[in-house]
Amino acid sequence: MSTSASDMSGSESLPLAMQGDEITDIAESVNLEGVWAPCLTPIHADLSIDDARLFEHVNWLLSNGCSGIVLFGTTGEAASFSAAERMHALETLLARGISSSRIVVGNGFTAISDTIQVTKHAVAQGCRAVLMIPPFYFKDPTEFGLISTYRHVIDETNCPGLKVLLYHFPRLSTVPISYQLIDALIESHGDVIAGLKDSTGDWESVEGYINRYPDLAILPGTDALLLKGLRAGGAGTITATADINPHGIGHVFDLWRQGEQAEDAQIRVEVIRSIVFEYPLAAALKAVHANYRSDSSWNRVRPPLDALSDADQAALMNSLNQVGFQLA
Repeated sequence: MSTSASDMSGSESLPLAMQGDEITDIAESVNLEGVWAPCLTPIHADLSIDDARLFEHVNWLLSNGCSGIVLFGTTGEAASFSAAERMHALETLLARGISSSRIVVGNGFTAISDTIQVTKHAVAQGCRAVLMIPPFYFKDPTEFGLISTYRHVIDETNCPGLKVLLYHFPRLSTVPISYQLIDALIESHGDVIAGLKDSTGDWESVEGYINRYPDLAILPGTDALLLKGLRAGGAGTITATADINPHGIGHVFDLWRQGEQAEDAQIRVEVIRSIVFEYPLAAALKAVHANYRSDSSWNRVRPPLDALSDADQAALMNSLNQVGFQLA
């Protein structure tokens, strides 16, 4: 039964960890397994979203190994786009034929009303889930405050179709997703909590979530942990490098699912990732598309981010060429 934030008192004790057989197996029904790209957001010179290039990019990702995309995740410069812009972009993709079942929407804002608005909109459009980072402006919030935030968004959205993918990225948000928080949300909204993206890059963190919540879709935010995570019971990955290497990362997942050896493919994925991560991520990924597509418009990022310098772009392309990378 759903419990609103107002039903809790600050002194109320939080629940103990749920046992595996007490958690509804939502991951299977929601189907968040596979390789998901937190897709880049191409923009025009006036900094507005480039709808045509966004559609082309999403269509390319889905045609080259991605199970789906996360619209307005960190890689998509989500914090730089308003609720209205995010909703318009989603509607544009759907109008152009992208299936809502292959889209997870990033719904994190500093204003809870914006989070609710975008969440309601995503559910109404039939999207697979929302990816919800904890409130990231006020530092050191209480556990009760975080639980109240998630519960309020879920209750105010008030839709049986809502599924929430929690976003653990404490380096960026400075607010971790604790076991205590997950346990409380499972207790009150177990039919809504679908899984978690762990962007720490720390195997012990990912493994801890997989072991504690075997019925949730746990997805590391790095393809470097894809094969290891799958072997431990993870659902796949939501990884920025899928924006340039969807086929290679998807190949690792396909080999594992078919019971074939995937180590060499995994090593190849990690080599490409290590090159790109030498540079600011969104700018580097956009630079790859700009260079391989001979389309300088792809280099645009929204302030406060900066595009890569010509020298850095040349160095990045040289490193990728040396390992035989192809944008395919």
